[in-house]
Amino acid sequence: MKIYYWNLYQFRKYMLAGSVTLLVIVLVASVFIRDAITAATIRAKPHAIYKVKTEEKIAALTFDISWGTKVPGPVMDTLKKYNVKSTFFLSGPWASKYPEYPKRLVQEGHEIASHGNNHIDLDRESKEKVREEISTAHDAIKQVTGVSPTLIRTPNGAWNDMVLSEADELGYKVIQWSTDSLDWQKPGVDAIVNRVLDKAHPGAIILMHASDTCLQTPEALPRVIEGLKERGYTLVTVSDLLKKGPGVAE
Repeated sequence: MKIYYWNLYQFRKYMLAGSVTLLVIVLVASVFIRDAITAATIRAKPHAIYKVKTEEKIAALTFDISWGTKVPGPVMDTLKKYNVKSTFFLSGPWASKYPEYPKRLVQEGHEIASHGNNHIDLDRESKEKVREEISTAHDAIKQVTGVSPTLIRTPNGAWNDMVLSEADELGYKVIQWSTDSLDWQKPGVDAIVNRVLDKAHPGAIILMHASDTCLQTPEALPRVIEGLKERGYTLVTVSDLLKKGPGVAE
């Protein structure tokens, strides 16, 4: 019969080594879990989209409309002539007051998005007011066009984390821009054209306006489209642009 003897010293040494190894494994695992949770939280947090990450020469022409009837028609005529589909951010009151224009946008294949209800800075409003502004505009636009928008450009581009969160809960992505035509400043047709062409880049979201305060836009638009196409750009809606790559925050 064989008799085995435990070496108490060796036993304690192995136990200590095993405990240390287990502790290291637990610590490393906790770091990975923490980082995974943090990364998931960051990915899940809504953000405003300024452009799309892509190397392809593709860009989205976008137009904000809040008032007037002099500019929208000529802008739509030009887009139709060049067979360009764009994204239009409409204010709720404008859509309700001039339903023929939103309906034409839908008929001609443009993307309908929201520009809110009142033209106010949402980042200065309460959570309840922000939700009301987005919801009221949504209902007005849907009633006129039959479309439920999923993209919103906040008035004056004003937002904060609360606005992003409320928009997200209501099913919206907040869309900003990476190329600003500054057409609302009425700098002259040449200045508008040159600025857009100089600032355009792959994945750009280009901001223009089709409200009556921007009377130079209809004259500038054909040259903008021709210039971008000459540079090899394909012009699409924001939603189609987002299919080309991830949306990028500022």
